[in-house]
Amino acid sequence: MRKEEIIGKTVTNIYSLVKMEVGGLDNGECFIELDNKIIIDIPFGFTDDIWVKDLDKDAQNLFANLSDYTVYHVNENNKTIGEIANNYQRQSRVIFNKLRSILFGHEIAIKEYQPYKVDYKENKLKHIKDRKITDFLWYDDYSEKGLILLDNGYLITETNVAPNGTGLAGLNFYENLNDLTIAKGNDYFKLTDQKGIC
Repeated sequence: MRKEEIIGKTVTNIYSLVKMEVGGLDNGECFIELDNKIIIDIPFGFTDDIWVKDLDKDAQNLFANLSDYTVYHVNENNKTIGEIANNYQRQSRVIFNKLRSILFGHEIAIKEYQPYKVDYKENKLKHIKDRKITDFLWYDDYSEKGLILLDNGYLITETNVAPNGTGLAGLNFYENLNDLTIAKGNDYFKLTDQKGIC
């Protein structure tokens, strides 16, 4: 499949397979489903071809749950772990708490670990599902994948290898071209400019 053939197609699903190696490198691979029909790889910018591939059985569906994330805030007073542990030890030595533990089997709760506030973070993946592809961008860097531009301005790409624990392996996205240029500069190439596609 040629790169220009993805223009106008709809991203109906994205699957990701990330393998983590503690202290080493994380490896990520994305499977982009177009029009509920084919699955492609995000290509490097220097190639004109897009690899049509089979879905790995271990890949996770990133669109399976598009609800917002719940974020629990704990330890309102920002105590250190040592301070929390010392406070717990002091409280557990109090005779009333010892009796409660023996008679009722109730240990004292560590209140610093109880949520004091709940927030909700928007799941931005919902802005990627069922969006049409309008362009393909890339930088003059042979080690990086290109970026698929969607009709709402979001750009998706993937990172195949990243340091362990950074969360960068697999799917990455930018909310708009401005975010992309702040992160990587504005010296990108656009497929529609190169091929004269409207």
